[in-house]
Amino acid sequence: MKPILLLPPVVALVIAGTWLASQHQAISTLEQETAALQKAIAAQLSGGGGESSRSKQESAAKLAKEKQPLDWKKIAAQLTESMQSGGMGDMRENMRLQQRLQAMSKEELVTALDEIAALDLSKESRAMLEQMLIGPLAGKDPELVLTKFVDRIQDTNGMMSWQLVQAMQELAKKDPAKAAAWFDQQIAAGKFDSKSLDGNSRSRVQFEGSLLNVLIGSDPDAAGHRLAALPSDQRKEVLTQYSGHDLKEADQPAFAKLVRDQVPENDQANALGHLASRVVSKDGYPKVSEMLDRIQATPAERTACVEEAATSKIQTISYRKKVTREDLDAMREWVTAQSPQSTGKVTGEALGNASNGNKKMDFSEASALAMEYNSAAGNDDVLTNFLGTDAASENKEQARVLAQNISDEKSRTDILKRLE
Repeated sequence: MKPILLLPPVVALVIAGTWLASQHQAISTLEQETAALQKAIAAQLSGGGGESSRSKQESAAKLAKEKQPLDWKKIAAQLTESMQSGGMGDMRENMRLQQRLQAMSKEELVTALDEIAALDLSKESRAMLEQMLIGPLAGKDPELVLTKFVDRIQDTNGMMSWQLVQAMQELAKKDPAKAAAWFDQQIAAGKFDSKSLDGNSRSRVQFEGSLLNVLIGSDPDAAGHRLAALPSDQRKEVLTQYSGHDLKEADQPAFAKLVRDQVPENDQANALGHLASRVVSKDGYPKVSEMLDRIQATPAERTACVEEAATSKIQTISYRKKVTREDLDAMREWVTAQSPQSTGKVTGEALGNASNGNKKMDFSEASALAMEYNSAAGNDDVLTNFLGTDAASENKEQARVLAQNISDEKSRTDILKRLE
């Protein structure tokens, strides 16, 4: 499903990701239909017999339908309706459309983009259609996408900038030197000049991150030179927000070296913590342990990475379902093995996140668990960190009662004052 990854999140949800309940069944059915169609085509081409006249007619009708010109206005209307109804469209039709777009040549995709540009459409509808086509086109000729839409690099009001960043990364995967040369030409031409009062160019930071994501694995020295050319305050942003995604395990030491060489010392542990949070979300706690060993993390780096990964993992779980004792115990066991001094802090923050806002754990349940874990630890770390979260601020009356159990008088007084 790589092409879907090239779509911006909103459109990707409409086209391929919002039919979760029936996804596997629909895909299986579609694959069967595709296989049957391919078999029918092969039989016709080879002159094979055994197929009824009716089947041949149905196959021919399907082929004819696939060759009909796409009605872009109709497609835009359907996408708009799907988004307005919560994204629940016809999955099968959307996947067929996506397959057809993937089968189009780059010339056909460019022609389609030109046709869409000439239509009388709303800005939003035109953007949705462009975003559908740019992904497949970038997979075939990312440099063409970048050149065609270079004047929209700083289009921060829509998703075009995001699409071009993805095209940049695709070009870098195919030819890193060409990608870097194209990028430097556009920088020299002023395409990435900042339009903000602080002088920072968000679009340049995004593009640097996408290029760096490839160079870390293919040419770490070149990655270091590019990063060094940026102002120091932008280096951390490039490394934490826009690079390190899908980083291969073998490239983790190179990433860590970039952080240590290029990011201010007081920000280094936090930058590596972002990498740990991505690893845990994809592969779980054991892979974070391996990463820490692989990059030879210092004690401070290990602590920051463990805390970031544990907090991120529980937060991710809380968005999907109610956090359970089993989830918390698994997290605590891992944290204790990696950074025991962090267990109480992370537990308190995790309980706060699990019961904050519209999360599924009640504050009273989180409070009971906080008391239990705090008593077992023999210190106030769980309670003080739990009562420092937004969940406690939203439940001040219950939180003040719980705060009475803090043994340290100064900590107790400070928290009670904060909860007034």
